[in-house]
Amino acid sequence: MRSSTIDDSTLYDLVGLGFGPANLAIAGAIVERRTSTSSGSFPIKKTLFIEKHDKFRWHPGMLLPDARMQIRNRLLNDSSSFMKDLATLRNPQSPISFLSYLHSQNRLVSFINRGSTIPSRREYADYLSWAAQYVENHGVDILYGHEVVALSRGRGNSTINIRSRNLITGEQIVVRARDIVISPGGSPRIPESLSPISAHPFVIHSSAYATSISLVLESLRASQDRSLRIAVIGSGQSAAEVTLDLRDRLSSNAGANRHEIDMIIRKGSLKPSDDSPFANEIFDPASTDAWFNLPSERTRASTLKEYKSTNYGVVNPRTLEILHEVIYNQKLDEGIASRTGAINPTCPRINIQPYSSILSTSTCPSLSPVTDQTQNVDKPLFSVITQNAVSRSIMEVKYDAVICATGYQRSFWVNLLKDSDVGKSFGLHSGTCSVQLVPVGAHEHRDVEAHAAELSDSAGATAFSLDDNHIPDMVYISRYYQLLPSKFGRPDAAKSSFEPRVYLQGVEEATHGLSDTLLSVLGVRAGEVVGDLCSARVEKVWVTESKL
Repeated sequence: MRSSTIDDSTLYDLVGLGFGPANLAIAGAIVERRTSTSSGSFPIKKTLFIEKHDKFRWHPGMLLPDARMQIRNRLLNDSSSFMKDLATLRNPQSPISFLSYLHSQNRLVSFINRGSTIPSRREYADYLSWAAQYVENHGVDILYGHEVVALSRGRGNSTINIRSRNLITGEQIVVRARDIVISPGGSPRIPESLSPISAHPFVIHSSAYATSISLVLESLRASQDRSLRIAVIGSGQSAAEVTLDLRDRLSSNAGANRHEIDMIIRKGSLKPSDDSPFANEIFDPASTDAWFNLPSERTRASTLKEYKSTNYGVVNPRTLEILHEVIYNQKLDEGIASRTGAINPTCPRINIQPYSSILSTSTCPSLSPVTDQTQNVDKPLFSVITQNAVSRSIMEVKYDAVICATGYQRSFWVNLLKDSDVGKSFGLHSGTCSVQLVPVGAHEHRDVEAHAAELSDSAGATAFSLDDNHIPDMVYISRYYQLLPSKFGRPDAAKSSFEPRVYLQGVEEATHGLSDTLLSVLGVRAGEVVGDLCSARVEKVWVTESKL
C-alpha cells in the first residue's frame, strides 16, 4: 500500500515493525484465525506492517547459485525439513505452508520427483514472497519503503504512535496502534578492527555480497592486468560459501595471473556444524518452554555454550567437503606442475589462515579513498595486519577487497525504545547502554539485586550491548514474547497505566532458546503471539524492582 492511502484517523489493532519472516508468520496466523473465527468476534481487525525494503526481500545478499538451505541455520545452507516453514508445525492445513506454495505453482509433483526435499534458497525466498502477497491479498496492510524512526505514547496512554520515513521522498507519517510487535532482524556486525575501512565500497558484509560483488570485481578487472587478492573474514557458513563463490567468479577471468583468496579465521580450523538428530532437538518448539524455565542465567549461558556448534561459527559438512577438495586439488595441481615443469595453475588459490586475529586495518597510504565503484584500481587498496595466536608472529598483507562474514547484531529495538517515552515503561532510558532480557512467568517477582549479582557471575550471558563498560538494564519478557512493564521503587508500587502491549520477535535467544533468531519455530511462535494478543482475558504480569 502507499502512504497516501493511510488515514491519520485510523487506529490499527496491531502494527508490526519490520516485515521479514517473523512478522510474515504473524500476519499469516492472523489471516488464518480471522478466516476461521465467526464474523465480528476476531479482535484483530486492522493490521499494518511497516518494512524498509521496497518489496518483500529475504537475504538477497546471500542468494548464491546452487545454495541449498538449512532451515535452522541463520544463513541457511544444507539439509533440514522444509516443513519448518511459516505455518506447518502450527497448522499443517495452513494456506501459507511450503506445500501450499508448491501446489499453487504447479510444482508439487516436480518437487517430489527431483529426489531431494531441500529447497534452494532461491525457491524458499520465492515462497516467502508468495506468502507475503497472499496475506496482503487477504486484508493485511503492508507499507513498503518506509523505515520506522520513532515511537511515542498516544493520548491517554492507550495507544502508541509510530513514526516512519519514506526512504525515497523523506516524507514522514505517523500511524496509531493499540499493540505493536517489533521484529527488527539483524544488522551487519563489523568488528572494531575493521572500522577504519568499513565505509569503503570494496569492503562488503556477507549480507550484501551477492548484490554487490559483481560491481566490485568489474571495477577491479578493469584495472591493470595483475593478480588480485581478496580477504574473507570469518569461519562460519557464510564465509565458506563466499570463498567458494569468489573462486568461481575469479576463475572466469583468471588470465595469466593467479588470484588469491585468504580466509582469515581465529580458530585453528573450520569446524563442522552438528546436524545430528538429537542435537537438532534443541530447535524443537518444546525446547522453548524448557529454555525459558531454566533456573538461572548461568544455566542458560552454559546451555548456549553446549549447543553453540549447531549454529555459530560452523560450516555444514557438505560445504566443508567441497572446500577441502578444492584446496586438495590446488596442492595436487601445484605438485604436478613442480614435478613435471608444466605451466603453473592459474585458477584462484584459496588460503586458510588459522589462529589469526586482526590487529588493525587501513587504506594503503599511497592511494586516495575510492568512492566510486566504477573507478579503476591498479594497486591493492587495504592493509590488514594480523597476529597468529600460536606463534605470535605478525603479518601485513595488502588486499584489493575485503568480505566480512562476521555475523549480525540485533540492538535496533533497544535504540528505538530507549529514545522514546514508550521505553520508560520497560525500564529503558536515553542513557541505556546495554540490555539484559529476563524471563518472567505469570505471578513471578524477581529479587533484582540478587539477579544482578547472578548476571555478573554468568560469563557468556547474552546481552544487547551498546557499551561493554556498563551494567545492563534489565528488561522483563513473558513466555509469549511480550515486554513486561517495570515499576521502580517499592514492591507494592502502583501498576503502570500504559495499556499497549509490545512484543519482540527474533531477539530473545537468551530467554527463549537458540531457535528464536532462526526459522525453526516461526509457525508455532506466531500462533503463540497471536493467541496472546487475542486472549479474552489478558493477564498482565507486572514486575517490580528496587533501585540498584
